Amino acid sequence: MGWSFKAMLSLTAWLGCFSLQNTARAEAAPEWLANQVNESGQRCAQLAERRQADQLLLACGAAGVWEFALGGAAPKFVRSYAFAGDVIGFANEPNGRLWVVLRVLEARPFSGSGAPGQSAAVFPDVTPTAPPLAPPPPAPSPPPPHPASESPPVKLGRVQRTAPGEVVISLGTSDDIARGDHIEFALAGTGEDDREEAELASDVLAIGVVTNVNTRNARVRLGLNEQVPEGALASRTRAPATSSLSAPPRVQGLWELELMLRPFAAVDELGGGALLSGRLGYRFNHLHLQAVVDPIAFAAVQEKGSVGAVNAALLASYDSQYIEMGLGLGVQTVNATNFVVAPGSALAAVQLLRLGARDGFNLSVRTNLALFHSQFQFGGMVAGLQIPVTRGYWFLINGGGGNVGYGFGELGLRSLLAGNGLAGSTFLTVTAGGVGVFRSGSCDDTFSGCSEDVAYGGPMAGVGLEWRF
Repeated sequence: MGWSFKAMLSLTAWLGCFSLQNTARAEAAPEWLANQVNESGQRCAQLAERRQADQLLLACGAAGVWEFALGGAAPKFVRSYAFAGDVIGFANEPNGRLWVVLRVLEARPFSGSGAPGQSAAVFPDVTPTAPPLAPPPPAPSPPPPHPASESPPVKLGRVQRTAPGEVVISLGTSDDIARGDHIEFALAGTGEDDREEAELASDVLAIGVVTNVNTRNARVRLGLNEQVPEGALASRTRAPATSSLSAPPRVQGLWELELMLRPFAAVDELGGGALLSGRLGYRFNHLHLQAVVDPIAFAAVQEKGSVGAVNAALLASYDSQYIEMGLGLGVQTVNATNFVVAPGSALAAVQLLRLGARDGFNLSVRTNLALFHSQFQFGGMVAGLQIPVTRGYWFLINGGGGNVGYGFGELGLRSLLAGNGLAGSTFLTVTAGGVGVFRSGSCDDTFSGCSEDVAYGGPMAGVGLEWRF
């Protein structure tokens, strides 16, 4: 309000010269800027520039201020900043603070009514009696983005090599790929236009994360149980990575073999025993067939009798990523009886339930219903809780037992030793807990021959291996 007329004229002349100089600059835009667009699809009419260390700022008129990173063969676009007006230049205060010079189109109300013949210039917005200024109109909406035909094409690469849990692609820093970028993989099209086939693909194979990059290649990490074939298309994306700790993809079309040994020492006795278990199965598309021996338990101590327990079954189950339900038939020992019925063996109907992903967070339960002396009775149960800790590690809580003649509880850690969860992978399991093996005593009809109850138990340590092939 206190500017003089002379100061206003000086500023107007300076801005005019500034605009003419910058217009001349815009006519000589470098090649790396000519095809660049910002997030809104706008192009830069370069009017001024300001360099600060490894940063380049361009005044781009209606497209705002564009920031570029220096250091490569050509400046790399970082982001753009919008302002309520055309950006035509920069100015610095003595303390170094940077200002952006704007050219703003305004509308103000006219309230002057000078006398006829009055020749003096009048500035309504600087006189003391001038009415309050109207608020500036809202900033103009940015122009619509350029049609798809004018936007820069998505750079597509190929998977050149594969390894467990990672792939190498034919995109690098020369294609604006940087560490931490997300890469989307899709099957290559059979037509002439692979890009169109990739855009129309409804099923993405995986989205990985770049872990290392050079000029022409990049190494991309995949999630557990994810697989991408050689020759697949690769392109940068803003979509999140598909890797998951709690629910990785389900594996299929492979064999699984598990072996577990749990030795223990008998408390208050000189002796001990072990629990042995094993499983061999094949996973089809949605069918899981397996043979299970869990457990073969035995214990023996000095100067006392030995005791054993066995449970084995064949199972078939419906298997999906988040649930598995199955039934089976088997045999088991029945060691927990009353004193008039001797321990023996029985047929068993087996039920299996798993809630959650096989290699993620899940709860699994297996129960036995034994047919013993023409009666059905509870045979046993085994339950396990698996909690992902980090990539390739799971915390385990297991327990079970029953009339089969044993009981146990343990805490453990499962780890991925080799592979990525697919065929060729190896897992190691270590546990610690406690176990007991028992058999009830009984008497014959004349009570002339009776056997005593036998039970041995103590601390247990377990180790197991799992192979997929």
